[in-house]
Amino acid sequence: MNDLLPRIKELLQWLGIGPAAFADEIGVARPVMSHIVSSRNKVSLEVVQKILSRYPDVSSGWLLVGEGQMLKDLAPLINDKKKDDAESTPTPPLQIEKSELRDKPSKVQVDVHDKDEVPPKKERQSRQLKKVILFYSDGSFEQYDH
Repeated sequence: MNDLLPRIKELLQWLGIGPAAFADEIGVARPVMSHIVSSRNKVSLEVVQKILSRYPDVSSGWLLVGEGQMLKDLAPLINDKKKDDAESTPTPPLQIEKSELRDKPSKVQVDVHDKDEVPPKKERQSRQLKKVILFYSDGSFEQYDH
């Protein structure tokens, strides 16, 4: 467990949270995490166990000794991609797909913007008011019959 701090900081950055929120997430006191991040204290085995318990996708080998990828599921994906690269063209990155989606209006947006008419409201059944009851904060009430 030598020099875990850079990997913990990388994990914090990847998660997009600060030390206090991370401490809350893994179930340790905020000062414990603050002291670890400021290099005042070293990471304890308990903290490592809590990180791995809360984030099961984080590779224990990566966290403990810096071997492999941060996430467990990345290794099979990378190996499969290397095997498939010779046989198929790679898929575009997810970021490109997201930007393409932002540029194209959805069907709902097109339908709403293309039609100038308002859909007709359902006709209400013939109703008549029969009774109104007003309740007051002191427990009293008034009733009006029509």
